[in-house]
Amino acid sequence: MSRGRKKPYTQIGVRRLNCSRGGCKNKAEHQWQICSDGNSYRPICKACDVELNRLVLKFMKDPDAESKIKKYEEISA
Repeated sequence: MSRGRKKPYTQIGVRRLNCSRGGCKNKAEHQWQICSDGNSYRPICKACDVELNRLVLKFMKDPDAESKIKKYEEISA
């Protein structure tokens, strides 16, 4: 069964939720839409959002992945 919802959360709404990553107990600040999960939007915390972005950039073999993540971490702080 998928977690999340079909419509995006509002900024206020997502911050009322906990991160949907298993084992993470942080408050959500962002959301990800997962195509293979029925396009569900899932609330995630700042730390998990950064890690997910890192993973995607590395998967895409982006040559500037680390510098992009460092910059993203700075603006997400």
